[in-house]
Amino acid sequence: MRRAMLVGARDFLTKPPIPDELVAAIRRAGKMAHEERSKSRQEFIAAQGGSNQSMTTSRMTRGKIILIYSPKGGTGCTTIAVNLAVALHNEETRVVIVDANLQFGDVAIFLNEQGKNTILDLAPRVDELDPEIVDNVMIKNAASGVHVLASPSRPENAEKVNADQFAKLLRYLRQLYAYVIVDSSAYLTDITLSVLDIADAIVLVATQDIPSIKNDRLFLDLLLTLNIPAEKIALVMNKFDKRIAISPEKVGENLKQEVLAVIPLDERTVIPAVNRGVPFMLDNKTQPAARGIYILAEALRAKLIKRGMEESETMAKR
Repeated sequence: MRRAMLVGARDFLTKPPIPDELVAAIRRAGKMAHEERSKSRQEFIAAQGGSNQSMTTSRMTRGKIILIYSPKGGTGCTTIAVNLAVALHNEETRVVIVDANLQFGDVAIFLNEQGKNTILDLAPRVDELDPEIVDNVMIKNAASGVHVLASPSRPENAEKVNADQFAKLLRYLRQLYAYVIVDSSAYLTDITLSVLDIADAIVLVATQDIPSIKNDRLFLDLLLTLNIPAEKIALVMNKFDKRIAISPEKVGENLKQEVLAVIPLDERTVIPAVNRGVPFMLDNKTQPAARGIYILAEALRAKLIKRGMEESETMAKR
């Protein structure tokens, strides 16, 4: 028994165990595991320079899940997701970007971080997560300070992650990070649908072409069918070219949504940044695209604070 205790045993039973004693032992083990995870979480928060109060899961202070989405491919969602994460991050605001495009995700390559840990290292363990487990799996991008949870390295491995695991994982990450940015594919998978339900904000990306606007309209109609509040939507016009007649105002009017930010077409900045694996927000913050991202970041902060206050007032009236 002494040797068992030395290697970490916390309890013992006679063999064969009495059923009632076995149940009681399992409950004790569960309680101890919960207490150890809580202690580990406190130590992790302290090591990161935060406080338990700042990491609480209450509606006012829990981290915010922000989904970047477009029902049309090629609109620049990953570019926005990566650079928005950089814009929101600072020494006191921890940010993680999660790649929900499980087959062909590019978040890691946009940050020059290929060939490391992926979501497959966490998904099977969603019911036993603690801060240390998460921290060991996360990719820490040294240039930006942003943490990355990459998609699987092989597309055939996407099926190893289900929607329930993904949603549980995001709920846990919001306890550790101020912002959880989720980049998604255009196709509405079960994974994406699970994020729509729990996201605090949905950045809907539009471009100046009729297919993009049509698909955004269909997506907004779908949200109505799913009873997802329209207040979650943050409409963004990306790759804006003033030479094209379709203005942000016209797009907003057509979609019955205010355009929260306009990110100009800036190919000389964006494409080289993608090819180098360095977010353009780190290179030159005065470039037009970078200014557009900053406007989006500040508008999102304000929107989320307002929604949080409204939710708190509603809860207080109940």
